[in-house]
Amino acid sequence: MCSLEFPDLETGFHRAYEDDGLIVLGVASGQARETDALLREFRDQTGVTFPIAWDDGSRGAYAFPASISPYPRQVLVDRDGVVVHLASSHRPDVLTEAIEAALGLQRRAPDSKLR
Repeated sequence: MCSLEFPDLETGFHRAYEDDGLIVLGVASGQARETDALLREFRDQTGVTFPIAWDDGSRGAYAFPASISPYPRQVLVDRDGVVVHLASSHRPDVLTEAIEAALGLQRRAPDSKLR
């Protein structure tokens, strides 16, 4: 996920929907394993409070259709473990709609800086 999206995911989605059951998880991947210290530094710089996991070997990046760019990628999994949204661009309006549908909520506007 692009570092520019992380603050938006934090305020517009993680904080807005965590009480409704949304869990946001960032995933870092790349050619060389990042150290825990670098991931903590990244979280501090972007101000996110949701967890960031390391995808050793970038296996997750290639687990989805090749027609969708692996970076950045948004995957929304519902409570039953079914992928209900997959995107390679950050569109807060589309993500909001998908989140609210998955959580069974009425539509509300996200507190998003990226439009």
